[in-house]
Amino acid sequence: MSEPEFMDFPSVEARERVRKLAERELNPEEFDAYVNAPMSQDEREEILASVAWFTRRYPTPGERLAAARRGYQQWARSMPRK
Repeated sequence: MSEPEFMDFPSVEARERVRKLAERELNPEEFDAYVNAPMSQDEREEILASVAWFTRRYPTPGERLAAARRGYQQWARSMPRK
């Protein structure tokens, strides 16, 4: 497996814009539109392919949980400290 390329952290302004988008509250109409939006066939196939890969790679519930925990730890280590 190759090493990922080095990337600079986004600017403070960019992180703040993303945070505001991620934390904004949707009104009921926006929520319904998002939840009830139709899924494209490409999206469906991509999701099913991802699930198939993951369940082949991690065939037991214990292996899946361990993978999720490792992924969370990796993500947590990559977050900038305040």
